[in-house]
Amino acid sequence: MNINPREILSGMILGLSAGAVAILYRYLLSLIDPFLLNLAGLVKTKPSIIALCLVMLTMLALIINYLLKKESLIAGSGIPQVEAELNGMFKTNHLKILLFKFIGGLLCAFGGLSLGREGPSIQLGAMAASYVNQKLSLLDERLALTVGSASGLAAAFSAPLAGVMFALEELHHNFNSKVLVLVMIAAVSADAFASIFFGFATSFNFVINDKLALELYPLVMIEGILIGLLGVFYNRMTLKFQSMFKKIPRIYRLAIAFAFSLLFLCFFPYVLGGGHLALEYVRADSLLSFIALLLILKLLFSFISFGSGAVGGIFFPLLVIGSLFGSLYALSLLEFNLIEQSYFYNFVILAMAGFFSAIVRAPITGIILIFEMTGSLSNLLALTLVSLIAYLVAEAMKCDPIYESLLDNYQSEEERSLEVENINLVISYGSCLIDKMIRDIDWPMGVQVTMILRHGENVIASGATTLKMGDTLSFAIQKNNYYAIKKELEESFNLK
Repeated sequence: MNINPREILSGMILGLSAGAVAILYRYLLSLIDPFLLNLAGLVKTKPSIIALCLVMLTMLALIINYLLKKESLIAGSGIPQVEAELNGMFKTNHLKILLFKFIGGLLCAFGGLSLGREGPSIQLGAMAASYVNQKLSLLDERLALTVGSASGLAAAFSAPLAGVMFALEELHHNFNSKVLVLVMIAAVSADAFASIFFGFATSFNFVINDKLALELYPLVMIEGILIGLLGVFYNRMTLKFQSMFKKIPRIYRLAIAFAFSLLFLCFFPYVLGGGHLALEYVRADSLLSFIALLLILKLLFSFISFGSGAVGGIFFPLLVIGSLFGSLYALSLLEFNLIEQSYFYNFVILAMAGFFSAIVRAPITGIILIFEMTGSLSNLLALTLVSLIAYLVAEAMKCDPIYESLLDNYQSEEERSLEVENINLVISYGSCLIDKMIRDIDWPMGVQVTMILRHGENVIASGATTLKMGDTLSFAIQKNNYYAIKKELEESFNLK
């Protein structure tokens, strides 16, 4: 593995840098939900405030539109943009994106849009770590992005292991020991920093006292199927709304999203924001009809908010939607006396893990994330079963993972000319490239392997170089055929 003290210190520095930005972002966002709830109360008692809210939301739409016009890469969650940079699609102005994303994300949250902090925290962490890394020349640029992403998620949710798994499983696609250790050092450093400000409380205060009895596992399997179907619906509708909104000028998309925000502020404020207001009603004594309405409206507002191209993610809202579905399912089981009330939250967290698995297609990350956010690992078998079933349902319905779909569809609204230099892909298990020399492989026209990252070390590629599973290959490709060549490489050689 050969990790030296300088690299260990570098991981800590980058982790703390990314964590500091994510911590400040998390703290400021935590002030917004109480403000929105108080504002909703004032609107009911003083309807004249609605006019003031309209003016405020109009100003927010104009400011956010200006920020997006100046830097389109801050739109949405930011995860596809980080993946694109990791793949060598373009280079970014890290400081500019950091500042614009931070401001834009706060303004969208202040406007009540149903968007999460996790995607922005991942992008903010990646940009902060990369900026510091450029100034101090600490680590490989791609590794710095990965380290920053993990640290941003770790600080955002107080979930260091989930941050590590998400960065490696979803972003970096590389599990070699050196990268793993450096990412863990950074994520743990960021989480330790976050604990100073937020303590050790979990993100979800669900009281889970009992393990599920074996006779309830048929109900667990049914929940896995249903949550898998809901995940497929969520992915397809998210992309559908995004496609529909692209036909509308950006300022009008934002106006539509903020108009719905004002409407919900006046009549149903529980769907506003990332989802903390909705979580207050995930209880065994809630009305089934109210939870059903909350679930439907939260889904609708999430589609509108993300489809508008505003600044914010889907990570936390999708966990909240999963919890609402789990609550609805558990309440239905209670209605027919199929479970005891003590099992209510068990089915809630199962739905969250399954929903994440069906949408993101990163089941290990989902299981670890739910464990860290709830503080309970008593239902590991059930969590694994639901996640696996939901995953298989989504796969069977040929529904692509949401971030992969967003990356494939990613194009800036200004038709940005991407300065593609290279593309980085990992040799996966079962690839026909394993144990073959580079010169013996029939590569697509215009493709050349320039560098290999193996066990954290760069290997200069030559025709006689033998490829191994887990190698990260850097390809020099023709700029105008980026997407076509990337897809061909992935499908023909089982690269990721």
